Amino acid sequence: MLVAPARHRGVPNRPPPGLRKRHGFALITVIWGLGLLTLLGAAVIVGARYRARAASADGSVLSSAAAAESAVNFAIASILSPTPNASFPKKCRMPGGEQAEIVVEEEVGKIDINAASLTTLERFFAAAAQDKALGSRIAQNIVAFRKPLPRRETANQTASSGNQTAPTNAANEVKSSGFSTILELDQVDGMSPALLRSALRYTTTLSGRVEPAPEAMTPALRLLMGLDQGRPELRRPTLPGHFTIRADVRASDGSRFIREALVSFGASSAQPYTIREWRRGDIMGGSASPLPAGEPAQACIKL
Repeated sequence: MLVAPARHRGVPNRPPPGLRKRHGFALITVIWGLGLLTLLGAAVIVGARYRARAASADGSVLSSAAAAESAVNFAIASILSPTPNASFPKKCRMPGGEQAEIVVEEEVGKIDINAASLTTLERFFAAAAQDKALGSRIAQNIVAFRKPLPRRETANQTASSGNQTAPTNAANEVKSSGFSTILELDQVDGMSPALLRSALRYTTTLSGRVEPAPEAMTPALRLLMGLDQGRPELRRPTLPGHFTIRADVRASDGSRFIREALVSFGASSAQPYTIREWRRGDIMGGSASPLPAGEPAQACIKL
């Protein structure tokens, strides 16, 4: 008869070595899993906060953009209004609380890239680029760009009798060239993106003047052209004419949006005005004075 050996007192029961290794590996796996879940949870929370902030910022920009377009429409209505107090520049408060600075610039006070003389173009672009040689080259390229281009068109028409053909239009036809919009300045050789943004503010295709009208030039353009800068005065736009309306809008949270519209007044008897172009303006050093920190007391639109 077999008898089990007696256990010695004081000796603990230990699991086999293989079982201890499996328990340790399971513990490490649980710790890694908890850490991974923590990281994933933190990533989800941070992502949600970022998306919420991005959505809030996008909503603020869209609100500022809508306020800027409303400010442009307000300026158009003010110009067409018979009231004598429709003068610009104007700083006021939009119905949504946004601060707006509205500037109306006459196109006759700008450099007409279709009509300006070579001397005027050289002086302007040399000052804008701060490089006389580059300014002269750009001015010459602009003059070359706006020259008419010859185009030959021929058409043959079958004679009414017989199988002979007779040419009906074999003359040289001149195709008009030039700039249809100031945005085409980017096609001029030597025009960098930074110089283009700077030049757009001071150029036009609608004045038809060899030189800009001094009384309608902005102080920034007068400074570039080497003239007395003068003081900006409140002016009521004289109709008919072509104007750039610039609305610089800033919301209470700091978001900013600039909208520009090229508007012709009295160009058509059927409509009092025509919006030729909508542009998104840039924040430039030559722009008007920055908006004040506090809210303007005057409301743009009295409700």
